Amino acid sequence: MTMQDLQETAELARLNLSEGELADAFPAVEQMLGYFAAMEAADRDESITTSALPEGMTASSRLMPAAYFRPDSAPPDRPNSADLTETMLSKAGERDGRFVVIPNVL
Repeated sequence: MTMQDLQETAELARLNLSEGELADAFPAVEQMLGYFAAMEAADRDESITTSALPEGMTASSRLMPAAYFRPDSAPPDRPNSADLTETMLSKAGERDGRFVVIPNVL
């Protein structure tokens, strides 16, 4: 990415940034793009072992289309929504009915 690319992007986003603001933002934007590139590379890396994935998730699960998770278009082998909800809530710790209790940390 170049400074010109950042300036054009800011203009498209209707951000009225001065040259100084663009210069200040440039390193952070480059760093962010680097993170995105690393995440994309990790998503495509076949050498990642399934031991690092949550229980029940396979490496191919990361590539499932969004329609898989929609109740109106889910394949028949997918558990129903109520079962998934209960399974997730059962692993969440303290509950109040169907809600997860988050302790106050302040």
